[in-house]
Amino acid sequence: MKKWLFVMLTVYLAGADWVYASEKTNLTEMYHTCLEKPAIQKARSKELQVLAIEDQLDREGYATMSKSELSRMAENDRIRRKRVGEIFGEGCFKSAKDFDAAALIFQHGDSPEHFYQSFLWSLRSVQLGDKRNTDGVAVAIDRYLVNTGHKQLFGTQAKAIPGKKGCFCMQQSETSVPDKMILKYAAMSKEARAKEYEKLFNQDKSCVMKECDEQLKASPRGTVPGFW
Repeated sequence: MKKWLFVMLTVYLAGADWVYASEKTNLTEMYHTCLEKPAIQKARSKELQVLAIEDQLDREGYATMSKSELSRMAENDRIRRKRVGEIFGEGCFKSAKDFDAAALIFQHGDSPEHFYQSFLWSLRSVQLGDKRNTDGVAVAIDRYLVNTGHKQLFGTQAKAIPGKKGCFCMQQSETSVPDKMILKYAAMSKEARAKEYEKLFNQDKSCVMKECDEQLKASPRGTVPGFW
């Protein structure tokens, strides 16, 4: 009986190997990566730019959007994130612009993991030469930190004040971050950012943009390994 089972298992494994090899050969003939087909790379890169433009168009008039409009925008964001994930899975991110567009779309995600991925892609965009995208690095990592209960580094995140319609406050910041680092990535001081947001978000002009009344954990060096 054991000998018979051994023979059957050997035949089965041999057949499985043949099927795997056959499928692998067929897949190799059918599938081409962006590295192999520059035309695919070019098409995906163009698609990423279109997705980024759509992302921005969806946000026009954000401060006055109704709940249904915000819900529709969130669904569009989800669809865009899914498509960006597919393109990334194809291995079709190559240029700084590719990473920049993908980072922008994931910056508008709905989980800390989305924001951290946006941070990584923004950082990669900068490493590839897109020096104007340093602000994307700052926004993404700040959004990740405050959404995991930590103080932000660059002072880019504000939120609505509960019970005060049309009023926003700046979320707590880590005070140990050097001014030089803040200017390098955020391109402006925390104070200047707060004034800019006050004009942009506070519909009630009697509202003063101040620090939110919340308790976030400190974000000392080592909070973001390899970065801060």
